[in-house]
Amino acid sequence: MEDSTTRLQDSTQTNVPDNAQVQPAQVQPAATGTAVHVPSNVPWRVQIPIYFAGFFSNSLTDVSSIVLPIWLATHDASAAMIGVVIGARHILPFFFAIHGGALMDRYGAKKLMLACCMLSVVTLPLIPFVGWLPGVFVLQMINGYGAAIGWLGSQTLFGQNMHGSHVMAGRFAFVLRMGGFVGPPLAGLAWDHTGVFGGFAFLTVWAMGTVVCALLVPAPDESVSPDSGKKFKASDMIPRVSDYRDALRLAAVPGMSIVLMITVIRIGASSVQDSFYPLYLSTIGFSATQIGILVTISSAIAAGGALLVGPIVRYVPAIWTLILSTAFSIIFVSVTPLLTAFPMLALTASLRGLGMGLSQPLMLSMLIEASGRGSQGMGAALRTTANRAAAALTPTGMGVAAAYAGLASSFFVVGGVMMAAIIVISLHIRRRPGITY
Repeated sequence: MEDSTTRLQDSTQTNVPDNAQVQPAQVQPAATGTAVHVPSNVPWRVQIPIYFAGFFSNSLTDVSSIVLPIWLATHDASAAMIGVVIGARHILPFFFAIHGGALMDRYGAKKLMLACCMLSVVTLPLIPFVGWLPGVFVLQMINGYGAAIGWLGSQTLFGQNMHGSHVMAGRFAFVLRMGGFVGPPLAGLAWDHTGVFGGFAFLTVWAMGTVVCALLVPAPDESVSPDSGKKFKASDMIPRVSDYRDALRLAAVPGMSIVLMITVIRIGASSVQDSFYPLYLSTIGFSATQIGILVTISSAIAAGGALLVGPIVRYVPAIWTLILSTAFSIIFVSVTPLLTAFPMLALTASLRGLGMGLSQPLMLSMLIEASGRGSQGMGAALRTTANRAAAALTPTGMGVAAAYAGLASSFFVVGGVMMAAIIVISLHIRRRPGITY
C-alpha cells in the first residue's frame, strides 16, 4: 500500500509538464518505489476556470433532476417512461465519449467543449415547448451529449494541468460539489415561484456557465495536444476504430479496470438520486424546494468529504476508502422509502453525500495516473463511457422495477443489485494481492 500520497501504481509514468504555465514539479516518492510527479504550483488563473467548468458541467444533471422529472410527471408520464427519458441523456456519451476524448487529446479540450456545450444551451429551453415525449427524448439525448462533453473536457483539462495531485483533486471535487450545493435549491425555487418556463430558463443559464468558463481557460499546451493549433476537419467528426482499440487497451490496465468497475456502481447510486429520488419525495408530499434542500445537504457534505480524503487515506488504503464510501452512497439512497420525516431524510442525505465526496477525488487521481499525460482525454472518456452506461441503465431498470413492484420497492431492488456487485469486487481485490495501490 502507498503512503499518505496514496497513488495508484500504473504501467505508465506521468511526466513533468512542458507547459510554461506550470512551475517545475516536485517529486513525491511512492511506496512502490516509482516517482510520482506532481506540479508544485499551477497558477490560479489556470486552476479557477477549470474548477468552475466542472462546477457547471458536472452539476447540470443534479440541477435538471429537480425540474425535468417533476415536469414529466405533470404530463402524466408513467414511471417507466420517466426513467427512459431521464436515461436518454446518457446514450450519445456512451457511444461517442471515447471519440470525443481522442479529439481532446489531439486538438485540446477547449475547442470541443465550446462547440458541444452549446448543444445543451440550445436544447434545454426547447423541452417545455415539446409536448410529444419522443421529441423530449431526442432533446434529452442532445442535451446529455453537450453536458457530457463539458464534464469530459473539465476532467481532461484538470488531468493535463494538475496531474493527479491529491490536494488539487480535493479542491476540484470540493468545487464540483458546491455546484450541487448551490444549483438544486435555486432550480427548485425557480420552479416553485416562476413555473415551468422559469425552471427551464434557469437550466439554460446554468448550462451557459460551462461555455463561459471554457472561454477563460488558457490555450492548450501543444506538447500535450499536438494539433491544438489546427482546425477541425470534416473527417475528424468520424470516429476512428483505432481510437476505440486504444481505449480498450487502456481499460485493460489493472488499476484502470478496477476503478472503472467501482465508478460504474457509484454512478448507479448517483443516478437513483438524480431520477426517482426527487420523484418519490414529490409523491409523498415534499415540495420542489424541500427536495432541492435535501440534494443541497448531500452536496454540501460531499464537498467537505472531498477535503477529508488526504487524512483518511493515511489510515485506510485508498482502494478500500473508495469501496466503503461507494457502499455508503448505495445504502443511504436505498433506504429512502423507509423514511418520511424531513430530519431523517436530511441525515441519510448527509451520509450519502459523505460517501460521494470521499470517492470522487480518489477516482479522479487514480484514473489520471493510470491514463498517462498524453491520454487524459481518453482516460476521462473511458470513465464517462462506463458512467453513462450505468446512468442510462439504472433509471431505466428502476423504472421497470417500479412498474412491476411499485416505486418504493424499486429502491430496494436496485440498491440490492449494486451492493451485491460491490461485494463481488471487494472479494476479487482481496484475492488479488498483486494489485498495488
